[in-house]
Amino acid sequence: MYKRILILMLFFSCSQADEKSKNNLLSESEMIEALVEINLLESAYKLNLIEGPNNDSTILLDYYHALFASKRYSYEEFQNSFSSYSRQPKKMQELLDSSLKRIQILEID
Repeated sequence: MYKRILILMLFFSCSQADEKSKNNLLSESEMIEALVEINLLESAYKLNLIEGPNNDSTILLDYYHALFASKRYSYEEFQNSFSSYSRQPKKMQELLDSSLKRIQILEID
């Protein structure tokens, strides 16, 4: 009996968390903007355009948090949205293609 109650409690808590996470997703335009900015940040980091040791992943994480400090959403919310959109391969591919197009436009300018 207790096992059934526990299973039901887990089921309902997971479904509520899933509903909550769907409501907290970044919009497609926010996701594209974030993907562009993260791509540029990582590229600059890899090309040593940002000062500091390249082998310390915590420094890159600090840059992520600094990047998202000016946004209305956090790095953690971006990660949750990224995970959610990743479960929809066609939608994620559209977002990645759009971010790549924006980066190409920036290169032209």
